[in-house]
Amino acid sequence: MSKLIQPKPETTEDLSIDKLEAAVKINKDLYDELNKLTEFEAVEPFDSDQEESLFVEEEQKAVSATFLKLKNIYLENDLFRYAIWSILLMLLSTTILTIVEYDMFQGDVSGDIGESFRFGDTEPNWLDTFFHTFWWSVVTFTTVGYGDVSPVTHIGKLLTIVIMLLNFGIVTLLGGAVASVLVAERLKGDDKLDENKFNDHLVIAGWNPFVPSVLKILEADKESTSVVILVNETDSELIDRVISTFENLDVTHLCENFTNETVLRKAFLDRAGMFMILPDNSGLLPHEDPDEDKTVLTCLTAKAISEDCTVVAHVLNPENVSHLQRANVNEIVMPDEHVPHLLAKHVTDPGVPQLFDELINQEEKDQGIQQVDIPRPLMGQTHNKISAYFKFKHQWLLVGYAIKKSGFSLEDQMGESGSPLIRDMITEQLEGAGIKLSSDEHVVVEINPSDDYVIDDKHRALVLR
Repeated sequence: MSKLIQPKPETTEDLSIDKLEAAVKINKDLYDELNKLTEFEAVEPFDSDQEESLFVEEEQKAVSATFLKLKNIYLENDLFRYAIWSILLMLLSTTILTIVEYDMFQGDVSGDIGESFRFGDTEPNWLDTFFHTFWWSVVTFTTVGYGDVSPVTHIGKLLTIVIMLLNFGIVTLLGGAVASVLVAERLKGDDKLDENKFNDHLVIAGWNPFVPSVLKILEADKESTSVVILVNETDSELIDRVISTFENLDVTHLCENFTNETVLRKAFLDRAGMFMILPDNSGLLPHEDPDEDKTVLTCLTAKAISEDCTVVAHVLNPENVSHLQRANVNEIVMPDEHVPHLLAKHVTDPGVPQLFDELINQEEKDQGIQQVDIPRPLMGQTHNKISAYFKFKHQWLLVGYAIKKSGFSLEDQMGESGSPLIRDMITEQLEGAGIKLSSDEHVVVEINPSDDYVIDDKHRALVLR
């Protein structure tokens, strides 16, 4: 594979458009080779018989899943269970009554429906009689009681007594189940979440004016998570008004204290992709400052639930940074940290602060600087080749890389020394002692590396779109 050619520094007199076009053409050829590599990697043979067997297997799984779902509804939902038994009992009683009182109900069908639609051609048949009997059973069962027809035999009257007595049990239970479900939903609100949809989601603890802006940027980024859980004690009506404006986000609000371990488990923090802790203005007056001790306590609670949880903390007081570092927070955001630098750049390098502003504003349009995955076939390649790929494939400018690193990495410490057996033994001993090497994993940035800089699977590209 050809090597990416970088134009050599030249004087103004030696610089020519022809030379620049030649360099671009060679880089374009390099991209074509890289692009073919990606396409070949994606193309795999597929057997038609295998496709058919997979289709049948998927159908069987769908049927099994539907049956299991209905079974769970029957076992867990009293309202559904009582309704099913009510219908079955009415059908059973209707069948017996149709047999015992057939002549009486058949004669009443002719008088009730006249010449209107019926299943029989000239006279009401068994199906007409059964349907009429079922209608009478439902009228009696629900205590409506039109009284236009009644059984004449002792057996028919006995069965009618059973139907009316069943009303006190089944219908009363049915009404009670409806009331209990409505009351339970009113009391618990949305606190009981559907765990099936929460996986690799975002949990935001605390509420302040920054939260709607964060959600707005998440909604604009099509590649980010769309499932968010907000945990704070702000009034639910206020939160609902804010989140109702986001059509592409699935936002759930838990109106509870986020320092409580039970509340964080309810938000499925152990399965979350990221946990964000913000200064909480819930219930504060305009002149009051958030209690940032809650941020440290919440971080400790989160790490107790899951040490692998990625925690990002937003703090206002620099004195809390050391406490958060000891609590193994992954990333710390200080809003005023870059203000002096930006102010000075207005004097030393005009245009740089404006560039930062423009890049931030472009985020709302799904542009600006973003992190993207590097194609798997390009892993192990050098920076100049990956830069050419993004330039000619997507017209993106590769700015640098985001690299996931932990505070202590066995690979980094041992390098290429030591056998795999020794590495596995050390890792096993550390994990047995409850020490996780990636407990304080964080992200570092490599900006504009040299052309021969080698990329591995820990790198993510930072591109200007």
